[in-house]
Amino acid sequence: MEAASAACNEVMQSGSSEQVRSVAAATDTRGKHRISAELKRLEQEARFLEEELEQLEKMEAASAACNE
Repeated sequence: MEAASAACNEVMQSGSSEQVRSVAAATDTRGKHRISAELKRLEQEARFLEEELEQLEKMEAASAACNE
């Protein structure tokens, strides 16, 4: 975090708007990657829960298994 802040300060002092955009784009890319990784994790968890639900639906009722 401090490195990004230092980079922003350095860029702002130099006055180059192109450098400011470059730093902003790098920060935005990290944010997009973090969001993408979280989305993939949630999708994987949803698939796991769907598979578990399917397995539970296929199982006999507990009372039927206990009767045998």
